[in-house]
Amino acid sequence: MRDYISAEWKKLNKMQLLIIGVFFVALSSFIGLATYFANQSVLIGGTQDKVMWGQLTFYYSQILYPPMLAIFIAISLIQEFERKNLEMLCSNAISIKKLLISKLVTVTVLVIPIQFLLLIVYIVALKVANVERSSYVLLTLKWTLLSILSSLSILCIQAFAYAKTRSFGQSIGISALGAMGGFVLLFLNENLNKFYPYSQCVIALRSRTLEDFSSSELVIFVFINILFSVCFYKLTCYELRKRE
Repeated sequence: MRDYISAEWKKLNKMQLLIIGVFFVALSSFIGLATYFANQSVLIGGTQDKVMWGQLTFYYSQILYPPMLAIFIAISLIQEFERKNLEMLCSNAISIKKLLISKLVTVTVLVIPIQFLLLIVYIVALKVANVERSSYVLLTLKWTLLSILSSLSILCIQAFAYAKTRSFGQSIGISALGAMGGFVLLFLNENLNKFYPYSQCVIALRSRTLEDFSSSELVIFVFINILFSVCFYKLTCYELRKRE
């Protein structure tokens, strides 16, 4: 397994993905912080740190995060469909399961600094806004770590979408529709987002509730992400084998 991960890490255009990730964080930070500072004067004392976190992370996690992950995994997979590379790998007894795991692992590793960049932006923004840092920052650290877990289910779904369509544009379009679906659920029944895969980053970052997980909420969150990850990992493996 280590050899697979090492090979994928060397093949992956890491700088390209990091630049894309930084762009998404910068765009969402501009929108979120602009909204916060425009309304800062009317905020109730003692709530500024929570409101800032909500504004900073909501658009990123609900609208931009799924397409970003879709781009990441599509870039990782696209090389396997070029020049019948997948068929060549399979003819050399390469394990599809291990190949896919290695891609998911390497992409997830690149997601980590991007998620922590969002946290750094938050901490810097608190200082700029002269908002006193409290224990709430520690909660945001916990939620940032959980958001990395939430990325795995979306990555698996988008890996399947790309393997099924073999189209970069279509797979990104699916992620955008998925993200908008979560936005629609906010107006229909927000509780349904707990079970909706494209809203898992919103759940992880607590962008709407701004309060920590209860025990039951955390169990549901972990279960849903494991469920979607395992199901779509298996579906993607099946789809890739069909392409051999």
